[in-house]
Amino acid sequence: MPEIQEDRTQEDRPTRWYATTGFRITLLHLALTLLGTLLLAGIGFWASSRFAAQQIQAEIERDVGVLLNAARLGGAPSLALSIEARIASDRSGTQYFFLSGPDGGRVAGNLAVAPRPDGWATMRLDSAAADSVLLAYGTALRGGFFLLVGRDLAPVRELEARLLGAAGWVGGAALLLALGGGLVVGRSVVRRAAQMERALAEVEAGRLETRLPARPGGDEFDRLARRLNATLDRLQATMAALRQVTDDIAHDLRTPLTRLRQRLETLEGEEAEAAVAECDRILEIFAALLRIAQVESGARRAGFRAVALAEVAETVAELYAGAAAERGQTLALDLAPDVTLQGDRDLLAQMLANLVENAIRHGREGGRVTLALRPGPEITVVDDGPGIPAEARALVLRRFHRLDASRSSAGTGLGLALVAAVAELHGLALALEDAAPGLRVRLTAA
Repeated sequence: MPEIQEDRTQEDRPTRWYATTGFRITLLHLALTLLGTLLLAGIGFWASSRFAAQQIQAEIERDVGVLLNAARLGGAPSLALSIEARIASDRSGTQYFFLSGPDGGRVAGNLAVAPRPDGWATMRLDSAAADSVLLAYGTALRGGFFLLVGRDLAPVRELEARLLGAAGWVGGAALLLALGGGLVVGRSVVRRAAQMERALAEVEAGRLETRLPARPGGDEFDRLARRLNATLDRLQATMAALRQVTDDIAHDLRTPLTRLRQRLETLEGEEAEAAVAECDRILEIFAALLRIAQVESGARRAGFRAVALAEVAETVAELYAGAAAERGQTLALDLAPDVTLQGDRDLLAQMLANLVENAIRHGREGGRVTLALRPGPEITVVDDGPGIPAEARALVLRRFHRLDASRSSAGTGLGLALVAAVAELHGLALALEDAAPGLRVRLTAA
C-alpha cells in the first residue's frame, strides 16, 4: 500500500554502517582473532621463557655436579682450580662462582661476596657493571667450605624481550588480517542481505513475480532465499486465485444485474426508478472492483508511455467544473508545464478524477478546490472541508471503508482505494495531510 504518512518511519531511514550485521561480524571476528593471538602468544612466551630458564638451571646443576666431584677427589684446592678454569673458559661472561672458606672469606670465584643460600635462590648483583639478576645454587661442603654456582639471567630476559617484540608484530599483523577478513566477510553478508532487501522491496511494491537470488547448493542465505521464493510462489498463486474469483464474481453478477436493470426500465413509477438507480449503483461498484483488480495485477504496466500530466489535469478540471459550480465552489488549477510521467493515461485520469470528485463532494459549499502540479512530479489536490482525522487516513484507502459509518451519504468507498492502486502502479507515494482546514492529498514520485 502506498505511503500515507508524511514522516518517514524508523524502517525507512538509511541503516548506519556501524549498525549493520556486517560490522558486528567484523568486530566479532576481530575480537576472536585478537583473543586467539594473545592466548597463543602468552602460551608461547611462557613456554619459551620456562624452557630457557630450565636450560640455565640444567647447566648450573651440571657445573655443581662436576665441581662436587672435583672436591671429593682433590679437596678444596682441586675445587678452587676447577672454578678458576671454568671462569677462564667462560666467553659469555654469564657464569659466576664463589667458594668461601670456614671463616667466610673468598677462596676462589669471580664474586667478591655472596650470600650463603641453601639450594636455589635468585640474587641481584648491584656491584656488577650492569645490574644483573642471577639464578644460583648454593651447597655446604666439608670443612666449613661453601660453594655457590650461578648464571646471569640476562639471556632469558633478552629472549623474553624478543618474544614480546615478535608478539607485537604478530599481533599487529593478525589485527590487520582479522580486520581485512572481517570486512570481506561483513561486506559479503551486507551484499547478500541488500540483494534480499531489494527483492522484497519489489514484492512489497506489488511486483509479486520478483524472486530472491539463490545459488544451487549455497549457504544459509541461499536456503533462506529458496524458502522465501517458495512462500512467494504460494502467495502469488493465492493472490491470482483471489483476483480470479473477484473477477468471476463481478462478471457473473454484472450480466444478470444488467438484464434486471433493462427490465426495470420497462416499468413505470418512482419505485421502478429507484430500483434502476440501485442497479446502477451496484453495477458501478462491480465496475470499480474490476478496475482495481486490473490495476493491482499490473497488466497495464506493459503499455506505459510518457503522459503529459498538465493536459490530463486540465481535462479532468473541465469535466468537473460544472459539479463545482453547482456547489458554488471555485476549481482552481496551478499547473507547471512540461511535467511528464511514464504511465497509463486513462488510469491517471481516473485517479485525478476520483480525487477532484472527492474534494468537490466533501469540500465546503462556496469554498475552493485546488489541483496543483509541480515537477518531480508532485500532484496535490486540496479542499477546505472537514478533512479526515489522522487516525482514519490509513483506513480510507481500504476497499469499502467510509467515514460515514451509517452509509447514508453517496459513494461506494472504492474511490480512494482505486487512487491508491493506481498510485502504487505508477510508483507514486500517496500522503493524506491536514490542510487546516480541509484535506490535502499529495502524490509524489516514490
